[in-house]
Amino acid sequence: MIPLSALVLAPMLLACGDKGHDTAGDTGDTLEANIILTDANNFSYVGDIDIPSFTTASATDIEVCWTKMTEDLQCHELDPVEDIDNIGLVRFPHLSETEVEEALSANSLQQADISGYVEWNTNHNQTCIRLSEFSFFGTTIDITAEYTEEGGTYMLMFAEGLEPGVGARNLVFLNPDSSSDVTRVDVGSGCGLLDFSADIHSLTPVSAPADGPWVVDWSGITSDGLGSPIALEDIDEVMLAFYEGKTPTELEASFLDLELIATELYSIPLEGGSKADLSEATGSSGDFTGFKAGGTWIFALKCSTCYNPAPLFLTVMESQ
Repeated sequence: MIPLSALVLAPMLLACGDKGHDTAGDTGDTLEANIILTDANNFSYVGDIDIPSFTTASATDIEVCWTKMTEDLQCHELDPVEDIDNIGLVRFPHLSETEVEEALSANSLQQADISGYVEWNTNHNQTCIRLSEFSFFGTTIDITAEYTEEGGTYMLMFAEGLEPGVGARNLVFLNPDSSSDVTRVDVGSGCGLLDFSADIHSLTPVSAPADGPWVVDWSGITSDGLGSPIALEDIDEVMLAFYEGKTPTELEASFLDLELIATELYSIPLEGGSKADLSEATGSSGDFTGFKAGGTWIFALKCSTCYNPAPLFLTVMESQ
């Protein structure tokens, strides 16, 4: 679920973009599809994020502490020592804090929006760090020369995993101000920052055969859940999940927890393409062998490198 070079003039591609793939691996592209997805099948959602901002001294080596960060953006429990693997600091030279929030919500940040990035890979035994300890992949940065109020907007990303821009558990802005004498920031929990509302019950469900084959084709999809043009090349995972005794309307209330509350959860990693054979889906309970009754089946197309945690496509599958 929702996926940041601040302080150096070497921007990185951190928003969703072309991964260099145009064909699928063993995901069904050579098979004839019998389940065709359209825009009418896709869910819709609205989401906003309100990132806290900390005003600090400018051109100063700020100390950042996250001891009190015990819940993430999705209000899931978080161990501030064990669950944070990487902290990245991003600089947006031309965007305000509000514009960054809007771009994150719409998943529209671009490489050109970023003027640099530094990071610190945590050692899992401390919850405070100084900005001078951040580096650009091992190259140290003169923080007092780069962290200034003229530099733009600065955002800290606390992440699970080491891939820049992926796995965000919490976000905060740092606002350097020459009139401030604050040299320490205490980051709190991320719960409550994300306001998200999904509509699953209004979509047109997808019919799937009770018995295989189940080859799904999404090449005709043009929009994501926000109604924005979809980049099919960003899709890198299929999710298939069953929720026993649940209706689509009931699932809307727990949308950000869909992977946690599933009765059965299956996935297929993708390397491009626009088809997938659901017989290749696997999960903790084994391989997918067919649809069962008594609940709701959800099919989703996900982007692990996108900032927004929402799937690009999500629908209800009903077996016939």
